[in-house]
Amino acid sequence: MKKRILSALTMVVMMFACSITAYADVYKQDPPDPNPTRYSYTLSLSSNLSFSGHTATCKSVVRGDPNLVTKIELTQCLEEDIGGGWWYRIASWNKTFYNFIAVYTTTKSNVPSGTYHVRTIAKVYSGSNFENIAIYSVTASC
Repeated sequence: MKKRILSALTMVVMMFACSITAYADVYKQDPPDPNPTRYSYTLSLSSNLSFSGHTATCKSVVRGDPNLVTKIELTQCLEEDIGGGWWYRIASWNKTFYNFIAVYTTTKSNVPSGTYHVRTIAKVYSGSNFENIAIYSVTASC
């Protein structure tokens, strides 16, 4: 009897753990801010996506103020449009740059046919202070 209860409890815990992970990869994109604020440390940020067959190339460029920026943490997320403004993350990458400029290029092979974008999230530091910025590339189809 104890084994059955323990097995059932373990199964329930595993189901909840798996469902939390699945929801973390799907989100609804917020509309762009019509009045973006001026950033304190970041001069420019770009996010680009291109395809060659079923291989995606993601490129993010962040340029910070050379007199202020000490570090840039970049996250790239390749995301598929699943309809209704919802996006599903199929891959993500992270890299830290100890400079005021960051250029990060990644690739993902065997991407299924669909419509995608790259979400670039930058955490731009000036000493121990930082600002978070997120932008999206234009969509591209594979």
